[in-house]
Amino acid sequence: MDDDLRAAWTRHAAARQRFLEMAAHVVPPAKLAEQARRLGLQLDRELAQVGEEELAYAIDLAIYAAPPGRSRAIDRIARQHARLTTEAALVLNALSHAWLSIFRVEDNHPDAGLLLEDTLLGGQVWVLDEGLAEAAEPGSIVATRLGRVHGYAITTGVHLVLDEPALASIREVLARGGLAPAELLEDTRFTEGLWRRALGFGPG
Repeated sequence: MDDDLRAAWTRHAAARQRFLEMAAHVVPPAKLAEQARRLGLQLDRELAQVGEEELAYAIDLAIYAAPPGRSRAIDRIARQHARLTTEAALVLNALSHAWLSIFRVEDNHPDAGLLLEDTLLGGQVWVLDEGLAEAAEPGSIVATRLGRVHGYAITTGVHLVLDEPALASIREVLARGGLAPAELLEDTRFTEGLWRRALGFGPG
């Protein structure tokens, strides 16, 4: 990764963290605790027993899901900062329009990061994310949420490495249920199943 790209990624990662923390703060503590328990995490009243990496999966659910008729926490943050004109606005827009899918790592990008194929929705995307690059090599299958910043995409901070049988099983569910991929991916129960698995509470 050249210096300019690394500097941009560092700024975008910092902005991502700030906006995700803002979104988490507008989620009622009881809702965040509920999401954590649904993932199988054992909590005390202050959620102090849960590490930051584990809690990130509960935060993802809490800020990207909302009951019918209610706005998502990430959308409320986007509205509050609608007048942003800085580079951070690109990151916030990426987060608010991020999509969950199952991706296959096609190759390393020649500049930096990874080239991913969206196996359920179609298309290719260039992703810059140091955590994902460390966890997933070419040929890997990953579940994550991506948002396009400027030419490339960033993750929302959490991911799950899967395998070919897991992808085949997801495709079988889609075929058997006659579901469109977007319907499955928008179902909070599907996301919960993925993140439970990421935390070690689902199929190995």
